[in-house]
Amino acid sequence: LWQHHFGTGIVSTPNDFGKTGNAPSQPELLDWLASQLIANGWKMKPIHQMILLSHAWQQSTQRDAAKEVADPGNELVMYRKPQRLEGEAIRDSMLAVSGQLDATMFGPGTRDENSKRRSIYFNIKRSQLIGSMVAFDAPEPLVSQGARPTTTVAPQALILMNSPQARGWAESLAKRISDVSDVGQRIKDVYIICFSRAPRADEITSGKAFIESQRTSYEVEKKPNADALAMADYCQVLLGLNEFVYVN
Repeated sequence: LWQHHFGTGIVSTPNDFGKTGNAPSQPELLDWLASQLIANGWKMKPIHQMILLSHAWQQSTQRDAAKEVADPGNELVMYRKPQRLEGEAIRDSMLAVSGQLDATMFGPGTRDENSKRRSIYFNIKRSQLIGSMVAFDAPEPLVSQGARPTTTVAPQALILMNSPQARGWAESLAKRISDVSDVGQRIKDVYIICFSRAPRADEITSGKAFIESQRTSYEVEKKPNADALAMADYCQVLLGLNEFVYVN
C-alpha cells in the first residue's frame, strides 16, 4: 500500500522480505500501520485514507535542496517525488473524461485496444501484448514483478500524439463541450473535466491563442469543421500534459 502511493515501499524490496532483502527504512511506522490495518478489520479504505491524509503524502513536489542532501534516497519521505499513473489508469482516465468509458463490470476480457472497457479487462497473452500498455511500463508477464519501473521514453509521447485511440478520445472530449459557443468557457469546462480545477488566466490566454491558430490553419487548408478540429487538437494537448498523467 505504501509503495503504491509513494513509489517505494517501507521495505524497498517487495519481492524479498527475507534476509537477502533490504531492511525496513522505518520499522516502527511499518509495525504501526500493520496494527492499524488489523484494528480496522483488514479494510483497505481506512488505511488508504490515513496515508493520503498524512503530512508525508501531502508534501509538495517542489524540490528542496536541503531535504535532498539530508535524505538523498528519500527513505524518510522528507520530500515528495512526482508519481505517474500506471498505463492502465492513464488509458482509463482518457476514456472517462472523453465520455466513452464503458463501466460494465465483469464478463470476458479482450485484446482489442479499441475496447472502451477498463484496462483491467485486457487479456494478457505473452505473444500478443497490448502495445500501449507495454509502452507505459506494463509488468513483464513471464516473471513475478514486485514493482513496476517508471520510464519516460519517446513511444509514450508518440502514442498520445499519433494513436487513433488518443485522437478519438480527444475528439469525444471536444464534443462534450461543443454546445458552448464561447471559447473561454470551453477552456474552463474542459479544465474542470480533465483536472477538476479552473484554468489560470494565462492558461486561458494561451489556450485561446492555440485554438485560434489551429482554426486558422485548418481554414487555410479549406478543411470542413475547422472549429471542431481545432478544439480536438486542444483537448489532445491537455490529455498529454503532466498534470493529467501524474498524481496531483
